[in-house]
Amino acid sequence: MRQNFEITTLTPVHIGSGNELNGNFEYVRFPNEQRVVVLDPSKILDVVGEENINKWVSAIEKRENLLTALPMLTKVKPENIAQRFINVREHTPDPTKNAIKEQLFIDNGKPAIPGSSLKGSIRTAILTKFIKENPYFVQREENLKDRKGRFSDNKLNAEYMGKEKAKWGVRHSPNKDLLRFLRVGDIRFDVNTIVVKTEVVNFFRHGWGIKRDLSSYWECIPKGAKARGNLQIPEELLKRIAEKNYVSSQKLKAIQVKKLFQTINAHTLHLIDREIDLWEDEGNPEAIGDLLEVLHELRGLVKGVNENSCVLRVGAGSGWEFMTGAWSNDKDVHGEFILDDRTWQRLKSALRRRHYSGDILFPKTRKIIDEGLPLGFVKISLI
Repeated sequence: MRQNFEITTLTPVHIGSGNELNGNFEYVRFPNEQRVVVLDPSKILDVVGEENINKWVSAIEKRENLLTALPMLTKVKPENIAQRFINVREHTPDPTKNAIKEQLFIDNGKPAIPGSSLKGSIRTAILTKFIKENPYFVQREENLKDRKGRFSDNKLNAEYMGKEKAKWGVRHSPNKDLLRFLRVGDIRFDVNTIVVKTEVVNFFRHGWGIKRDLSSYWECIPKGAKARGNLQIPEELLKRIAEKNYVSSQKLKAIQVKKLFQTINAHTLHLIDREIDLWEDEGNPEAIGDLLEVLHELRGLVKGVNENSCVLRVGAGSGWEFMTGAWSNDKDVHGEFILDDRTWQRLKSALRRRHYSGDILFPKTRKIIDEGLPLGFVKISLI
């Protein structure tokens, strides 16, 4: 079965390419322009000529602004030297003194959300649901660790998502993994990207504030962008899988589209509620800007969608809770904490890069766009 859908970005989304664009020689900004120009070396060569190659190379080595070092570039239209343009939000400071984390592009330079990224977010929602419904496996601390005693999700994924027997016991099997039977295509957007300034909100001893040294610039798919995609569920294959009992029929039902959307919406709504409760308990600190207001808007949107739509969070800046489902510090369907306090404290200590006392909030940082806009929320609607 193939289902086509439309995806709409509710907030800016960043899927990183792993590359950074350096200001003033890999990208420049012309005066009075609300966009930056990602430079195309072949076009620049056509403008500056071979006789100025040494000046060009010298400017790059010195990290000089090419518009100053090669004034002939200012005499042509930006289109004549551009590989592409990135729009700049009205309130975003000039990024040219900083590197920009590049967005992923595929197929003729279109910004994209890979199907694998969507499946990663879907996996988190399904896995969290399974754990909350049947938490007994994860409540044994040895099931959260590998053979060397380190915290690991290998046994967890094997138990809940698909397992097979091996010489040394039971292991996670990609061939029997539930999400193998959900195929999601890459999403290509026909829009200009935007550059945003991201900030890290941190809990200090005196309260919440911005960690200025961790601020950075990211290229994102903008809020309000729309694109088409598809997902496929091979029904005949699922029937054979169920007959051979490779995956239980109950678990297979979890990837039926309407059931899946219901799971995703409940998952997203719960995590948004946790964030809202946190910031209201903290008194809506000034450092988060409009974040609390935006979260309330997103909450209303999730509650208002029909059975053919869902809202999930995807990509960089989603935060620990959305990346993991936060089940390790949450309650099961019966209202009991999934992990006992001792196990949670040990896991929390292993997750942290530095040593903190057990009563320090976890996680104690949040990534936001300047002024309080969260990253990564999208809406998917069947068409």
